[in-house]
Amino acid sequence: MKGFKFRYLLLAIPIALALLCVGVYSQIGSFAPAAPREPSTETPTPFEPATETLYHVGPTETPSATDTELPPLPTVTPTPAGGSPPWAPFAGPVHPASTPIPTPAGEILQGKDTINIALLGIDTSETAGAYRTDAIMILSLDRARQSAALISFPRDLYVFIPAYGMQRINVAFLEGQELHYPGGRFGLFADTMKYNFGVRVDHYAMMNFQGFKDMVNALDGIDVNASKPLTDFRLGYGNYTVPAGVTHMDGSTALWYTRARHTTSDFDRERRQQEAILAIAQRLLDMRAIANLPGFFNTFMKYFESDLSIDTVSPYVGLAGTVSPSSLRRFRIIEPDGCVNWTTPEGGMVLLPKYDAIHAMLETALGG
Repeated sequence: MKGFKFRYLLLAIPIALALLCVGVYSQIGSFAPAAPREPSTETPTPFEPATETLYHVGPTETPSATDTELPPLPTVTPTPAGGSPPWAPFAGPVHPASTPIPTPAGEILQGKDTINIALLGIDTSETAGAYRTDAIMILSLDRARQSAALISFPRDLYVFIPAYGMQRINVAFLEGQELHYPGGRFGLFADTMKYNFGVRVDHYAMMNFQGFKDMVNALDGIDVNASKPLTDFRLGYGNYTVPAGVTHMDGSTALWYTRARHTTSDFDRERRQQEAILAIAQRLLDMRAIANLPGFFNTFMKYFESDLSIDTVSPYVGLAGTVSPSSLRRFRIIEPDGCVNWTTPEGGMVLLPKYDAIHAMLETALGG
């Protein structure tokens, strides 16, 4: 792919392809129970179309990390003789559930001119092939409304995974391969999103840590606009600070910024991930990056896995002229309004989704 095709693929729809680099932001470990999370200290803000939406409804108090009271869930009822199981037409669980299994969510209706891309983050270098998708976002591009939305899903959301059972959402992609699920890894992930949230996922893009660092370096760094200061431990630096405002970052700094969580929470890290994504998209829109595109593209293909093609994204080329990084609508599921802390009987710290609240947010972000 040379000359025109570089520019066509990487600049004609910079938001879509810049956001494909999201899959680099989370630490990967074994499937042991996650370490306790710090309570979120973020203050949600009202919905503004050109800014991030911290999804917030209901009471403002933050539940304790030891909360054990389950939010109301649609429960699985016994299957009538000769009838279909409550999870039909999806495959039923093979593992016992620690919570009631929700029934399938109502579909979020979207027009034919919309494409939803799952942006997934892994670290294959640390897991020898067995990995979790610990960064999960959905990028939705709508040609009819000339808009784009980015939605972050916490990695510890405790959901129903068809053909498996109740588990963290970040294992769905891996289990798709382990279970030989129809459509493989992406097939099970897409069905998990559809079952729990009614979201249609059309394609996926996945990248690892090294790919992210090399890509940012190929762009001569990115200018990240941090909405809040961050001070956290950084290997080789001790306590390292990024002030609020614009900071130019190389690949290593940008990776640290999107992964750091010793002094904050997973929810704050999701915000920083989105800030880095916007910086990459803006960098691609800057014509000064043209000279770096060959190196960027080679790095992109080396570390990037996806079912996307030029034919898939080309119908959305018109969005490049109307959707800018600053106009991208951003959404995150945060506690206590979209989820609540819970400890499984096995000792795992997870997040129970508040399905009605999440569905209402998704209707705002994706419906129309």
